[in-house]
Amino acid sequence: MSKDTYCSQPYYNIHIEGEEKSPCCLIYNSDYFTKQPVTTAFRSKAFDNIRDAFDRGEKHPACQTCWRQESVGTASPRRAYTERQRNATGIGQRLTQPLSVQWNFSNTCNFACRTCHLQYSTGWLRETRMLKEQGDAEATQQYDQWSKSPWDQTRLNEIVPHLDTIQHLELFGGETLLSAKMPELLKMIIAQGRAQHIALVLTTNGSVAPRPQLVELLSQFRSVKMTFSIDAVTPNTFRYIRTGDWNKVSENIDRWREQPVNTFANPTFSSLNVWDCDRILKTLGQRFGITNVGWNWVEGPARYNAVHLPDAVKQHITDHSRYFHSRKLLPQLYSSKRSETQWQDFLQRTQWLDESRNQPMKKYMPELYDMIYTAT
Repeated sequence: MSKDTYCSQPYYNIHIEGEEKSPCCLIYNSDYFTKQPVTTAFRSKAFDNIRDAFDRGEKHPACQTCWRQESVGTASPRRAYTERQRNATGIGQRLTQPLSVQWNFSNTCNFACRTCHLQYSTGWLRETRMLKEQGDAEATQQYDQWSKSPWDQTRLNEIVPHLDTIQHLELFGGETLLSAKMPELLKMIIAQGRAQHIALVLTTNGSVAPRPQLVELLSQFRSVKMTFSIDAVTPNTFRYIRTGDWNKVSENIDRWREQPVNTFANPTFSSLNVWDCDRILKTLGQRFGITNVGWNWVEGPARYNAVHLPDAVKQHITDHSRYFHSRKLLPQLYSSKRSETQWQDFLQRTQWLDESRNQPMKKYMPELYDMIYTAT
């Protein structure tokens, strides 16, 4: 087992999204998913294939997200995952039950972020229907396969038998804090006497303010980490990228930071906002503290992966960046081969959304507009 290829996730974690299970939320290739129940999936050949590769010191292709980040010298999540598990139980054990669960339990969402789609956000229903009516194949597939899932009770029933061993529970949406079922889940865990053993992570878009009942429930867990997904930090850029109200989100962040929870910011960078990484990372660093700001990189939809920006734009962004934290991020622009096809798809989809939402890029994001239509 090599420290340069090992990751604890497949040994201890299961990521659940509808019927599909995988060892990590950063595995995007469906070839490495299984639709077996939680217990069977965790012990499955699909999971063992990745564990076996790590045991041999090999880089398994399922983990391309981390390998790409590391190939250009940027930090990847796998080391953080491994260190967390090393501190908790030691590493490298073959278990029969997961110690860590990541669960996308709902697609109910009040935002329709440009880099998202209908499978993860009910806010995309109108525009996905419109695109389907125009013959868009991707939208047609999403619309035909979509179902509204405010709460996935079937998956909860699969998780419950493992509550006795779970040490880390991470909940994703949709927007997690919109769920009326969330308090019921927390109460059930508390009633089983497990809350004090579980480190809880909630990912939120920041649109929901703390409620006394929820805060009281959260206070009974071993630890609580509130992760804010913040991809823009001005009213216009936030509205353009996420469709939400930055001033309201900013106010809610302040209110959550007054509660007995750990707050963390995790911006996701794409072709839409990597140009603004200095301002985003600096603003969030001042609000949350430098060590409480991470970042994700859009891998899909591929059109939004910033590796596909024209070389002149990437060079412009790199040349004009001055913030130290950005230097850990920007090498990711060159982590894989650029595709002109994906770039043209980005331009086409962006223009369509600008018209659909009456949000011209030139008005809401003039800096990006100038880079695209001037720097190139």
